Amino acid sequence: MSRIAVSGTGGVIGARVLQWLAQSFDVLDVDAADADSQHDLGGAETLVHLRLTREVTSDRVRRVLAAADGVRHLTMVSSASVYGAWPNHPTPISEDLPVRPNLEASWAVHHADAERMVLEWCDQGDRSAAILRPAPVVSSGLGGPIGEAMLAAAPIRTGSDDPPVQFLHLDDLASAVVLATQRRLSGVFNVAPDGWLSPGELRALLGARPKIRLPMPLPKRLDRYVARRVGHAAPEGLLPYTRYSWVVANDRLRAEGWEPRYSSAQAFVIADVGMPWDDLNARQRQYATLLGAGAAVAAGGWAAAAWLRRSYALR
Repeated sequence: MSRIAVSGTGGVIGARVLQWLAQSFDVLDVDAADADSQHDLGGAETLVHLRLTREVTSDRVRRVLAAADGVRHLTMVSSASVYGAWPNHPTPISEDLPVRPNLEASWAVHHADAERMVLEWCDQGDRSAAILRPAPVVSSGLGGPIGEAMLAAAPIRTGSDDPPVQFLHLDDLASAVVLATQRRLSGVFNVAPDGWLSPGELRALLGARPKIRLPMPLPKRLDRYVARRVGHAAPEGLLPYTRYSWVVANDRLRAEGWEPRYSSAQAFVIADVGMPWDDLNARQRQYATLLGAGAAVAAGGWAAAAWLRRSYALR
């Protein structure tokens, strides 16, 4: 059994993928063994880096790569968010689209920076790297921070925007990491289920829970709402990623023999923990809906009155 070094093993994603890797490789968990932050890779010729977080940014990747002199192959888990979310994006996005993360989303920018470092590292010698760009990763109970945030934001639409969405089951990401490492794949590979959820399909999965429409521009309000829903620090700068499509194609990785076990719909149903009002009975939901409608009318009346006051003041 060949030996590999694995870094970025913290959190739900790191722990689960580490379990999958341990079934095929002799794994050295660099994070657990590296108390002195010397990044000893134990002479391994293969390195797998699993995740970035708010605390473990692209700077950690730079330090790990600096210690990877003997490494000949790297598998790195990045994110499909590096493409950014823009109104002119194709659906789906292929790996040929240039990297252009939305600058307000620091987590996407960190992933793009880490990818650049890996490509520069490959240019310095006889090395190969597989850069995996997964769609938002989810699983039962918990998922990746981006996946959790996108689940929480699923009922929210800003203005008239209604993009398709995509969710990747954590086990499908794990199988992609194992495949890329075993075969020492080289290049960039999107990791995503077949297809995506259309707005209508997402509405059907959301069921009777209210859809929340937010006026523009309210990026901070969206971030605060998502942070409350996930119950801990959540990625910030989510607004464009809820407004525009950033679903990706998986053709390139499929051509290498990878197959997803779960569709976006299956991953969503497995991971979705619902909303606070899901437990309300019909009468309570009706009352909540009427309250919401009344609040919306009141807000509209206040806005109209304010507009009239400004209009008369300018005369």
